[in-house]
Amino acid sequence: MSPEAALERLLAGNKRYVGDQLAHPDRSPLRREEVKRGQNPFAIIVGCSDSRVSPEIIFDQGLGDLFIVRVAGNVIGPIERDSIDYSAQYLGSSLVLVMGHESCGAVTAVFQGNTADIEDVAALIKPAIKNSRDLDAAIRANIRWMANYLKQTPCIKRLISEKKIDVIGAYYHLGSGNVEIL
Repeated sequence: MSPEAALERLLAGNKRYVGDQLAHPDRSPLRREEVKRGQNPFAIIVGCSDSRVSPEIIFDQGLGDLFIVRVAGNVIGPIERDSIDYSAQYLGSSLVLVMGHESCGAVTAVFQGNTADIEDVAALIKPAIKNSRDLDAAIRANIRWMANYLKQTPCIKRLISEKKIDVIGAYYHLGSGNVEIL
């Protein structure tokens, strides 16, 4: 699947979710049998661990469709990067969507200087938001920073140059459920 087709599939699922017309694809006993033999997720979602932001639900996808990497503040350190590289290189995912969200607690904590007990996450967020004027701008800056970081990593940079993958940022609106592409 091309990166463009992967994005279209995600956005179509989000449209179903926002419109309360979920299809719940790929969730049958037959699908469980299919993915038991292996996985080929079409997209990698790097998202926040916030309980209100579940990619499989937001994008109305099923078993084996998405490779999910979730961590507070949708940050990318060495372990997350290795997970992303694995799906991109060995599972054939054609899109990485770095998705932050409205009212992100991790970015809020760093923006307000309350980083006790989240020092490792904060260290990854601080450079991204250093010039942000307000919280929403900080959240969006963090998304863009992480997406741009991924584009420069060796594996992803090579796959982008081969036109096998793309990396984009997205912002999730908690109230409407809408995903905005940045």
